[in-house]
Amino acid sequence: MPSATSKLSPSFPVRRMDYDFEDMPKYWCDNEPSLTHYFTGLSTLFPEGESYFVRAVRALRPRVKDHPQLDRDIGAFIGQEAMHSREHHQFHVSAQQYNLDPESLERMTGIILKGLERVFPKKWNLLVTVGLEHYTAVLVATMMRSTYQLMRDDTIRDLWLWHSIEETEHKAVAFDLYEHLYGRGLDAYVPRVMIYTFSLAMITLMSALYHLVLMKRDGHLFNIKSWRRFATFAGEHYRIFTPKFLAYFRFNFHPNDVDESALVAKTRAVIGLPPMSPEGRESSAA
Repeated sequence: MPSATSKLSPSFPVRRMDYDFEDMPKYWCDNEPSLTHYFTGLSTLFPEGESYFVRAVRALRPRVKDHPQLDRDIGAFIGQEAMHSREHHQFHVSAQQYNLDPESLERMTGIILKGLERVFPKKWNLLVTVGLEHYTAVLVATMMRSTYQLMRDDTIRDLWLWHSIEETEHKAVAFDLYEHLYGRGLDAYVPRVMIYTFSLAMITLMSALYHLVLMKRDGHLFNIKSWRRFATFAGEHYRIFTPKFLAYFRFNFHPNDVDESALVAKTRAVIGLPPMSPEGRESSAA
């Protein structure tokens, strides 16, 4: 007879997506080189970055067998992140048609993160994951609220919105794993904020460098008009991002302090995903 534990389902589903990017335009974000290459640079962090997250969480998963719901959610987190890696990689393969070679930036990300993984203990690798999951959750909330409207290609828009929905769904999993293993005391807080500070600096630097590389490869490194457009965009958005990034430094911070369920429901409708049941399943009716 099945036990109650065996009937537990993850809090969110793993969706199998298969996007076709063959017909994407060169400048799919606001018809602008600087904005397009900013988001492409961010995208090149995902395939290797999310594989790193999966390895960091998987390395400590055996220690949560006493928490069946968290264990199920870790399994779904791994499934979602694996799909994100695959779909963003396929996007980069298609972008090769414009001689931008985003795959080379993917490979560089992998070299950096695998080096980090070798020198960091398991706890710190998990903390990099926890911190960057918060960073991503902040960015995707704005993506779902307004940024997606700049995307001129429906397939790429759907890629980013699907990814944004799932990042919001699983934004607390790595954090909950950390708290389950290490608690909420000062000895858990201090390394949490130290590694977050390091992680935030690392991803900001990598993103900026990749942006510059892609602009150079496209012959727009000295396109002042395009950079001015990006500066306006960045200024508007970092006024929103900065206090949310800083919220992580609160002693009692938790990713679910912010409820984005209404925003996610609206975004699901934009890309045609069916409604969710309270059990974390998608209904068959759209």
